[in-house]
Amino acid sequence: MEENQSVNGKYLDIYTRVSTDVQLEGESIQTQKREGIKKSKELGLTPRIWDEGSKSSKHEDLVNRPKLRDLLLEVDKGNVSNLFVWNTDRLSRNHQVWGLVRFKLFSSKVTLHTPTQVIDLENLTDNLLLGILKEISVYDNMLRSERSRVGKLEKVKKGYWKGGPPPFGYRIEEKRLVVDKEESKYVIKMYEMITKRKTTNDIQNMMNLSGFGTRHGKGSWNTQTIRKMLQNELYTGSYLYTDKKYEEQVRVKTPPIIDKSLFNEVQD
Repeated sequence: MEENQSVNGKYLDIYTRVSTDVQLEGESIQTQKREGIKKSKELGLTPRIWDEGSKSSKHEDLVNRPKLRDLLLEVDKGNVSNLFVWNTDRLSRNHQVWGLVRFKLFSSKVTLHTPTQVIDLENLTDNLLLGILKEISVYDNMLRSERSRVGKLEKVKKGYWKGGPPPFGYRIEEKRLVVDKEESKYVIKMYEMITKRKTTNDIQNMMNLSGFGTRHGKGSWNTQTIRKMLQNELYTGSYLYTDKKYEEQVRVKTPPIIDKSLFNEVQD
């Protein structure tokens, strides 16, 4: 994988991506662009930048990679001869996606450049080493994902919120659910209205006049959201968290808003 200054084509296509919004706010994207443009000058090629922005490698496919998808279409058309990436991880850490990318680059005889290397996929040694490096990258990505899953499960077991917006009636303090004094009053009213034979439409009207919005930022409440709240046992002081991979269930305690007898009456 020695650097080779003899290149074909007019352009150096530069693909940039970071894995998180935190990285996006830093200089990683700019660093990738800067190194790509530097490489284009060394090779005497015109830079063309394909900036994917912040796209996680978790559950990765081409659906959430529009820039990579467009780039591969140009590869298919024969419009790409030289491709620059900060490292091959930027293209993909997913077996299926990487296999497709690698096949297309090989079929179109695209030369792959990094800040320190040039990789000729038609060269057997280069191709072998690239495959080995990619297997290590995929393993590392799977390992980090597993650590993240286990870490989340352990935090949930200790009573920390599982993530995402807190249910209406709560707010988050120090990563734990605490009762919101004003919102919780309306949660109680919802349950009491059902025991008084009021309908979810009645509750909907009340909430639309309350001045409180839904957790998803929608302007008005709907009966489906209200039904889910009326069936959410979390309001009684606990909920079941299920680890999706191993289906392990954990009973997590929460500060109660609704008495269990009231909850059961509403369910009946």
